[in-house]
Amino acid sequence: MQRVVVIRYIILFIAFSLSLFSATVRHNLWEKGLDFEGYLKKYNIPHEIVDILDKDDIQLISEIDNNRKIYEMVASNGVLLQALIPTGEELQLHLFRTPAGYSVEVIPVAYKKDTYITQLLVKKTPYLDIIKTVKNKRLAKEFTKVLKSSVNFRAIKKGDKLAIIYDQKMRLGQPIGIPDIKVALLESAKKRHYVFKHTDGKYYDEKGKELVKKYMGKPLRHIRVTSPFTHRRFHPVLKRWKAHLGIDFGARRGTPILSVANGKVIFSGWKGGYGKVIKIRHADNYVTLYAHQSRLKAKVGQIVSKGQVIGYVGSTGRSTAPHLHFGLYKNGRAINPMRMVKFSSKGLHGKGKKAYLRRKRRYIKIINKIFDENRPSYVWNTVQERSVSPEMKKHYKNIGW
Repeated sequence: MQRVVVIRYIILFIAFSLSLFSATVRHNLWEKGLDFEGYLKKYNIPHEIVDILDKDDIQLISEIDNNRKIYEMVASNGVLLQALIPTGEELQLHLFRTPAGYSVEVIPVAYKKDTYITQLLVKKTPYLDIIKTVKNKRLAKEFTKVLKSSVNFRAIKKGDKLAIIYDQKMRLGQPIGIPDIKVALLESAKKRHYVFKHTDGKYYDEKGKELVKKYMGKPLRHIRVTSPFTHRRFHPVLKRWKAHLGIDFGARRGTPILSVANGKVIFSGWKGGYGKVIKIRHADNYVTLYAHQSRLKAKVGQIVSKGQVIGYVGSTGRSTAPHLHFGLYKNGRAINPMRMVKFSSKGLHGKGKKAYLRRKRRYIKIINKIFDENRPSYVWNTVQERSVSPEMKKHYKNIGW
């Protein structure tokens, strides 16, 4: 599949080779308040090309915001030749001109992921010091979020130390997405506080106690994940890249579906490829979606309780077998339900806990070594404008320019 995409890009590159010599590459933030149809109008592109996309892809378009960095190739006469518009961390819209007109497709974002460290003395607050020293605001936010359940930030004093090991995605030398903290250490009052991320995606303390509390229940009584949440997935039926903005749970047809929290039903009916769907609005601007149902029970406007049966598992819409597609949205944006739903109340135990303790011991050795040796932090490049140099020509060809 990737070879086909590369070949397509090469053909496009050759087709427009004459134009490219006088074209310029732009690297800007998406304009605030601009929608995709407005963007098409800006370059006199017929909005009918949106018809190429299905409803799931159109949902991705709504994920574009003014924090997205877009990449454009524009001819000297102002004609847009190509554009890469990220809709999230994993997928992007590829808008391009062909001899027959414009077309658009969803393709993966090309990025590199590496592991980095941050280690510093507290001068004001961990949040402000990380931003000032490391130049990564998202890392500061994530560090505060991860440790707030186990550390009293008001008790932190000047001279306390912190260390972080995290994975960061990069695109053209700039960080994208939320840093994935693997282990964090804060030394305060000569006591070291550790937080570890396990293979289940959750954070635990040294004893294996889960730190981030969930408030939602399970949408099914028995959980079996058949397809996880991802912003990048090669669809097995459509044979192209699509996002999977939810989690699929395998279950028999007719299995009762449960509301994960108290709320109000805001939609109950047919929704394109999702088939029969119920959407529920909860507290704090959360909305849950339950798709592919065989029969809907809850009605629009109905107030439902956590654990209440709202429908039944089916295979309506674009589906190959009975299952529940469960989506979770915050302020209209899709998020991973695993972050909010309590799928297990038992926590770590047995082999799972032993595996965690082995992982924890390995992480402690690594972060203690970084901490004790006072290794310098990686400081992110804050330069926003980047020129196109000759040595970058091959790189841009590989990503579709």
